[in-house]
Amino acid sequence: MAYVRFFENLGFLVDAIPDGSNALSHLIEKKFDMVIADVATPGFSATDFLKKVVKANLSCQTLLLATDPVVEHAVHLMKLGALDYLVKPVEMEQLELSARRALAAVRQTSPPKHISSSHRKRVKIITRDNGIQMLLTLASRVARSSASVFIQGESGTGKELFAKYIHEKSDRCDKPFVAVNCAALPENLLESELFGHEKGSFTGAISRKIGKFELAHNGTLFLDEITEMQFHLQSKLLRVLQERVVDRVGGTEPVDVNVRVIATTNRDARQAVESGDFREDLFYRLNTIPLVIPPLRDRRKDIDVLCDFFIQRYCKIDGRHVKGMTKQAVSLLNCHPFPGNVRELENIIHRAVLLADSDRIEAKDLMIEGASTNDLPEPEGDQAVASEPNSLKEMEQKMIFKTLDQTEGNRTHAAKILGISVRTLRNKLNEYKENN
Repeated sequence: MAYVRFFENLGFLVDAIPDGSNALSHLIEKKFDMVIADVATPGFSATDFLKKVVKANLSCQTLLLATDPVVEHAVHLMKLGALDYLVKPVEMEQLELSARRALAAVRQTSPPKHISSSHRKRVKIITRDNGIQMLLTLASRVARSSASVFIQGESGTGKELFAKYIHEKSDRCDKPFVAVNCAALPENLLESELFGHEKGSFTGAISRKIGKFELAHNGTLFLDEITEMQFHLQSKLLRVLQERVVDRVGGTEPVDVNVRVIATTNRDARQAVESGDFREDLFYRLNTIPLVIPPLRDRRKDIDVLCDFFIQRYCKIDGRHVKGMTKQAVSLLNCHPFPGNVRELENIIHRAVLLADSDRIEAKDLMIEGASTNDLPEPEGDQAVASEPNSLKEMEQKMIFKTLDQTEGNRTHAAKILGISVRTLRNKLNEYKENN
């Protein structure tokens, strides 16, 4: 499952087959570009499989994973048609490189099939909000350019989804979409992750590492939470964007790259520039096409349609038969401030689908921390109850402080309960402090 999630995050369409006995028939039926097979899979014979692939005249490439490092065995299988033979445990970077090499080999003889077209179909942004629809129109218009895009918005608003939407609308849609979370990696690892390194360039560099810029060559590089990047790395990133070359750590020769960069932040980027946390020249280089995604509390028309979408999704995934929500449940959601935005709403609905005792989600199934249904008015007809923006902000602040009281001030636990990141919680508290 780890391999499935890994390739899905890269934008690949993946089918997992636990039993190798019907692998060939599945492959013939759906005509995949690539097969990654563990030779230890029950019912699977690598030798027989490769011979049958050749006999069936299939154009797919095969990568084999094995715990057996015997060279003779690997050579035998590669002579039968395997593109690569990787010994487990396999580094994910090496697996990605081998997979992209396999796809490149397929494209030399036939047009790309499942990787590009299926990926485009999977990017779906659900909205009824006029502001979001305008952003989608703008994103579509600029997608075919090579201009950098800077997406700002709170955590959970769908910034990465917008980035994938732009990628699928671009001329690079059949090329890599590579994502890097700049806040998730320590400073010493982020530089190597982005730009790569040469063998022996530092302690622990036992082999050459290809950086994300090179992996994203001719495609799109998605830099999430870029304002959290260390200041000295920002200058190196600026040079790559200006010169279109990468210097690997410890390298002697620059490497040409052709990459479209889409960056995001959940902070106010201009404020980060003013505070000295983010380079002004890098901001303007990235901000060629600015997109600001509003929080869910400011586009409440989307709540109902997103609820319907998530109910259908998780009913299908979990085998449930929920058809909708009661009026009180709808009212409770429309009064909720959603500090975690769409991501929080998705988690709430997923949980409610699993807990619902009938074909309707009730208010109790939502399990929203600190929310009470005692004073909720019943909406007329199917209309949701709207709240004034000021009252929503007060509700949000009250809920955050109440959760902090419950967790005795532990911000990590409070953020987990609220469905937001610790960084978002910290920014909210700083905002309340400045306003008092």
